[in-house]
Amino acid sequence: MGERRPFLEDSTQDTRTRFVSFTTGSHRFELALMKAERFNNQTMVINLQKNRQGLLDHDSLNVDGHLEHMFQLSPVEAEELRNYLPDLL
Repeated sequence: MGERRPFLEDSTQDTRTRFVSFTTGSHRFELALMKAERFNNQTMVINLQKNRQGLLDHDSLNVDGHLEHMFQLSPVEAEELRNYLPDLL
């Protein structure tokens, strides 16, 4: 039997996951939105097409450059996503 590898943490939580797909003026988004106690009232938003993810809440949506950096989007694409996310979070 192999050697046990230590973990810094090993826990299990129930999550709620919502999958949404939509198109905007210039882009298609396929997202998974996951909620769990661990995320402290934030939502883990996963861009399934670009394999990029991050924790978002309503306050972080309006931070300049945040969505652009997190999901590697142009300013136009980020604004299109920003218009949809408040209803999803």
